[in-house]
Amino acid sequence: MTDPRQTPGQPSQEDMRAYLEQLREADAAGLVAEAFNLLATGAQVKLGRPDARVLIDSLAAVVEAAHPAMPAQVTEQMRQGVAQLQTAQVQAEKEAAQQPAADQAAPAAGGEQPSTPTPGSPGGATGGSGQRMTDRLWVPGRDPRPPAP
Repeated sequence: MTDPRQTPGQPSQEDMRAYLEQLREADAAGLVAEAFNLLATGAQVKLGRPDARVLIDSLAAVVEAAHPAMPAQVTEQMRQGVAQLQTAQVQAEKEAAQQPAADQAAPAAGGEQPSTPTPGSPGGATGGSGQRMTDRLWVPGRDPRPPAP
């Protein structure tokens, strides 16, 4: 019989106990791998956006914290995944920064004004042809947006 106080869609007390027992018995390396996969999927979906960096930096921190307890082969695969996401993020940011420049170079059809990037978005005050190449280097934990004035 179901508990009348239970909200529809929420697991029952028995379901929660069973789930917690599964977690207790689960291999820690397996749980870390599942968490890594969840963060990596989130980062892939958000590539090119500033919040993708938060997820990628979190992935790097997970690898660093868990590597002593993880098999070496798994740790190396995780590190390669982080490096690939970092490279893809920088490339996506570069493409996003070039897009507004292309929009400004070619006037919009019908006499519309070209869109202007919002402050803090890729291609804003820091994304122009005057930007140094080193400004695009990945620095874990650093927000790619310029500091507020």
